[in-house]
Parts: sequence; C-alpha cells; structure tokens
Amino acid sequence: MKIFISYRRAEDNATYVVGTLRKSLVEAFPNEVFRDTYDIPGGSDWREVLKREIEGCQVMLVIIGPQWANLKNASGQKRLEDPQDITAWEVEAGLRRSIERPATLIPVLVLGAQVPGMGDLPERLRPLLDKNLVTIRNFPDYEHDMEKLIKDIRTSVGFSVNDIEIDDAFEPRTVYVAQGPFQFGSSPEEETPSTIPQHSVELPAFRIGIAPVTNAQYAVFVQETGTRAMPILGWVGQVPRKDQLDHPVAGVTFKEARDYCAWLSKKSVREFILPNEAQWEKACRAGSVSRYPWGMDPALERSNHGKASLAPVNAYPAQNDFGMLDLVGNVRQWTSSLWGESRAKPEVFTYPWQNDRRNDVNASSTILRVVRGCSFAEDAGNLSCTNRKGQLPTDAGWTGAGIGFRVAMKI
Repeated sequence: MKIFISYRRAEDNATYVVGTLRKSLVEAFPNEVFRDTYDIPGGSDWREVLKREIEGCQVMLVIIGPQWANLKNASGQKRLEDPQDITAWEVEAGLRRSIERPATLIPVLVLGAQVPGMGDLPERLRPLLDKNLVTIRNFPDYEHDMEKLIKDIRTSVGFSVNDIEIDDAFEPRTVYVAQGPFQFGSSPEEETPSTIPQHSVELPAFRIGIAPVTNAQYAVFVQETGTRAMPILGWVGQVPRKDQLDHPVAGVTFKEARDYCAWLSKKSVREFILPNEAQWEKACRAGSVSRYPWGMDPALERSNHGKASLAPVNAYPAQNDFGMLDLVGNVRQWTSSLWGESRAKPEVFTYPWQNDRRNDVNASSTILRVVRGCSFAEDAGNLSCTNRKGQLPTDAGWTGAGIGFRVAMKI
C-alpha cells in the first residue's frame, strides 16, 4: 500500500504543515508514504519517479492550502491552468487513476483553506470537487483530525480489521498483512527436510482471516448453495450443533474450501481465496522469526494442543502480534499450494518457494496440497510456524479432527 502526498510548495507554511502531516502518516503506515520531491532520490529523473509513484499508489492525498487554487506564475497565469504545472499534472493523474484502476483520492484542506469553487479549477480538475474533503486543523484539533484521516485511509484500502464493515452473520474478519519480504522456512537449529532452506520471500499486500472459518459461517454457505454437509463435520444433519457454532469447521475437502471462497466473494463483493502457504506463514510469523507464532517458547497453554477435542476459535488469546487466532494447535488448514505426489516429501515443489505452478488451484486432484497449522491431536513439535504436510485434495481428515481453512482476501 502506497500513500502519495501531493502539495503546492509555493504556499506559505505548506511545507511545514505537510512535513508534520507526513510524520504522523509514517507512524501509522511505516515505509508506505511518498511525499512529492522529499522522497525523490538525488540524480533521479523526477518526472519518471512521480509517474511511477502515482501509478503505484493506492491513496493520493491532495493537500489544499488557502492559495492552492489561485497561485499565479510569473506571467500572471493561474498555475493550475498552466499545462506545465506539476501540481495540476499530479492531481489530474490521480483522478485518472482513481477511475481506471481503483485508488482513493482524498482532498485535504489545511491552514484554514476553504473548498475551491467550480470556477477556481480548470475543467480537467473539477472532478476533484466530487471527492469528499477532509479538513486538518491546527493544534489542539490536529490529533483528532489526523486520527480520522488515518481511519479513512485504512477503510479505503481494507487496512484495519476494525475499519472494514462486514456482516458478522457470514463474513470472516480479516487482518491486513503489508507488502514486503519475510523469512520463510525453518532456521538451521529447527531443520526439517521439507522446510529448508530458510530464505527471503517477498509478497504483495493481502488480508487473511483472523481465525479459521467457523461452523456458523460455513453453515450459511451450505444452506445457500445446497452443499452437502458430510458426517465428518459432526453436525446434526445439515446444521451444526448449537454448542459448536464458534468451533472451526473441520472436515472439508480442498474443493469445498475453494467453493466456499468463491461463494463468499460473490456474497460480500470482495475477492476471497484460499491463502497460499507463503501467505499463511507470513501471517503466522507476524513480522518475527520466532519458531512459534507467539515466540521461541513452546508455551503449550497458548493453544488447544493436547486436549481431547476441538475448541472454539476464540477459546485462547491471540497467538501472534497480528491478533490472529487458532493458527496452530486446534485444526489443520488448507492452502492453495501444491505439495507433490509423494506424501513422504515434496519431491517437485521444494524450497526455495516461488510464485510458480505450485500455486495452480486447478492442478490435478492426484497432487497433494499443503496443509498448515496442526490439530489438537498432533505432536507438540508441529506447533511451529513452518510445520507443513501434504494432503490429497479429496481428503477431509478424520472425524473429530478434520481439516479446516481460513480465507485470504486480495486487495
């Protein structure tokens, strides 16, 4: 996620205000904020840099001060009317991007500026007035206004779990995982044949379910699609038991998990998929290189491990710094990644991990898929972030300890 800040440097005090605003944004969105001129490397072709950053941003903030619309150049022409004016070019490009490839453009009034009138803007920039404006006031109101702006940004790109409006009756809550690299696989001291070597993998941003899909959430899918709930689920016919609504659904095939994601995408108008195993592990690690989601200590009390049966997804505290639940120690979880044809070891799809044909969701059902996490009945050593196994897509596990899944969302 990239935030592009466009502003008019010639305005009195604008540079200072933008500097303060940028600092607040960087605290909320580390490494995601680009400020015109300030973040252009020396010696770079600044036009190319600006073009690249605008085309790649998900949010553009147009900072409007009191003189922004009416400043004139040396010949007396309004700068916004000048075909060579960089600010006008940035805003026009941002408006175009917000239409062609969905991005959010937010006009931000500072220093007591008023909303420009229709006659203050050239025709090509007038769509700016169709955007809902945000006002950033001086102290003591600055913190309150910035908090609202940050919330608006997060909502616009699906950044914060608390800022996405969902229907709790059927849609899983998700958490944002930022773009960037992470250490994938086991460290030398915890070496296992199928999880080495440890290496760096970079992924684009995505969202992932805070918890595995529950019986209650899966039941809506079953009822609306006519999918048969198999006996392995432990339901009463086609309905989950009332005391197990918040348990993870356990006993679904790979295809059933995929079908759920396709149904959820249509119902919620967001694009849901099964996470690939790199997404699953990056979310599990939550920025750390620890062996377990919560740290280096096995800490068996952090999960349902060793108990006699499945537990609700929220029976234990969050297992990592992303606030995720039930990553390990309750139910195994499907990913979209291929393991290979031999259950003993992944002969073809070995590490280093790549975004290649190992993530082909339409591959033959004779090829095993990677399952992540571990069930409550497995050995404690399987509680690690890197634990992985191969499972036939047509398998659903065994009664009482079937395979579940969590969703991912494209953003």
